[in-house]
Amino acid sequence: MKKTLIILATLILLPLLYLIQNHWNYGNTLPPQLPSDVRVVEGQIISGRRTLFEDGQGFVIDIQSSLPYRDVLNFYAEQYENSLLDSAPGMGAEFSVADFRLGSKRILLEIHAGKATTYVTMAIHLEKWW
Repeated sequence: MKKTLIILATLILLPLLYLIQNHWNYGNTLPPQLPSDVRVVEGQIISGRRTLFEDGQGFVIDIQSSLPYRDVLNFYAEQYENSLLDSAPGMGAEFSVADFRLGSKRILLEIHAGKATTYVTMAIHLEKWW
């Protein structure tokens, strides 16, 4: 009976610990494990967090930049040699999205202009579980 309880507790705790370890909020800093080839526009980090996606581990970063919308678009187009920054229909004139690959990583990017700032959300899918 005691062995069964230990096995059950282990089977419950291990997945729980794995989930907790992979959902971590770093507040207004970049996650320390963020791959070095992932470039982030200059600005204030609103939120940097590690998470799990449907395809494995990853990160979500929210940035508020004082750069104009067009400069932010140009930064990402140059950094990632990407012409896939498309306007999002129905979302306004200054809202763009991209979905591209960087090596083995998938990056989803949203850029939209506020009144005095430009907001960026990056979802970096590492596409690996361990």
